[in-house]
Amino acid sequence: MTLKQYKDYFKKEFKWTDSISIGKIDNNQDKAICFYNSQREQSYIGILGGKTNRSTDIKPITILLRYTKNQDSAEQMAQKIFEFFEERTFLIDSKRIFTMMIYSTPICLGTDDENVYEYSIELDFYEER
Repeated sequence: MTLKQYKDYFKKEFKWTDSISIGKIDNNQDKAICFYNSQREQSYIGILGGKTNRSTDIKPITILLRYTKNQDSAEQMAQKIFEFFEERTFLIDSKRIFTMMIYSTPICLGTDDENVYEYSIELDFYEER
C-alpha cells in the first residue's frame, strides 16, 4: 500500500475537506493534514520459512495535523482523527488493513512560526498479504 492510498481512504471516509497531502504539508494553510512514511525505527521480525509465510506487512505512518491558532479546536480535531483510526479495520483494494496506534493520544508539537497548532499521530498499519 502507498501513502496516497491511505490519504485517499482518510479523505473519503473521514470526509476531510481541507488541505491534504503526502510527504510535505502545505504550510500556507491554517487547516492541513499530511501523511508521511514514519521515521520510527522498526525492528526486523524474521519469519520461519521466509517472507512468503508472513501473513501481514507493516506500514508505519506519521500523520501531521496543522490546525488553526486555537489550541482547543486543534486538540479536538487531533483527537477526532485519532479516534477515527483507533482499532480500525478496513479494506483498500480488497486487502484488509488493521490499525495499531503507537501512543495512547495525539502528540502536541506546539505551534509553528505562524502560531498554528500542530499535532502528530503515530500508527502502524498491518496490511494483509
